[in-house]
Amino acid sequence: MTTQGDDYQTSVLSGVEDSAGNDYESRQGGLGFGLLVLRLGLGVIMGAHGLQHLFGAFGGPGVGGFAHVLEMFGYHKQTTLLSWITGITEVAGGALVIVGLFTPLAAAGLLGVAANIVYAKFHGGFFQGTGQGWEYELLLGLCALTLIFTGAGTISLERNTPWRKRPLPLGLISLLLAAAASVVVIVLTR
Repeated sequence: MTTQGDDYQTSVLSGVEDSAGNDYESRQGGLGFGLLVLRLGLGVIMGAHGLQHLFGAFGGPGVGGFAHVLEMFGYHKQTTLLSWITGITEVAGGALVIVGLFTPLAAAGLLGVAANIVYAKFHGGFFQGTGQGWEYELLLGLCALTLIFTGAGTISLERNTPWRKRPLPLGLISLLLAAAASVVVIVLTR
């Protein structure tokens, strides 16, 4: 057996010290960037859907066409109003999520929209095959749910807000708001 001395490294992490003096953010590595990517993806997708629903952009149906789509999914009361609310929530929530401002509340709005879509499509099966599946909307809702509890991260406009330092209380409130809004929409419009 040979001795290699004190500078012999046995692994990639040899010599890396766990310093208690580092602040929390410096230990997070790519977390801020990862949350930025998640926010951009969710915000652009939901915002684009909102533009389709409101203005018919990107080949979308517009408010009147979306109201008809909602009727086909079982919403029979106030479908035009629901079309406007859904589109505005998607556009505003998507924009706020992208820039990282009021992220838990914006993500709660997006979660409420996704939850209603999952509820409306639930009878069509899980997979999208015939256009009735709900796995895509479930994934969007899970992305929004994630942002409710993580917040926007370090690369955002809400970097120095109180809820960024303690995200759980606002996250719980936002989740309750999303659930309440979803239930209200289902009860009042179906």
